[in-house]
Amino acid sequence: MAVEYRMEESIGIAAVFSVEKHPVVEVAQGVQTGGYTIRAGMQAPARKYSDRLYLVKILEPKDLEYLESRHEWEMEHGVFSFGSVRELKVGTKLRIAIYPAPRS
Repeated sequence: MAVEYRMEESIGIAAVFSVEKHPVVEVAQGVQTGGYTIRAGMQAPARKYSDRLYLVKILEPKDLEYLESRHEWEMEHGVFSFGSVRELKVGTKLRIAIYPAPRS
């Protein structure tokens, strides 16, 4: 018998607090890669999301280009990070969907 796990979604606002630029590297002749690691943390009520692991999906800005093919990241203690093709400024607000991570 299959058990359906139903996750409750919340919407929140996170702010970028760290931006790390990756060096540009040639991975094949004429093909270069680089990008940024963006770290963001929950805004109020940050304490609500500090007690367990959550999954986060960025809803806005909608024009983000990611380094990874996946578009959900783990948030622990109200903090998450993701790879971005373009730089975001520290303080940039992100509208995010938040889900409790499935327990294994």
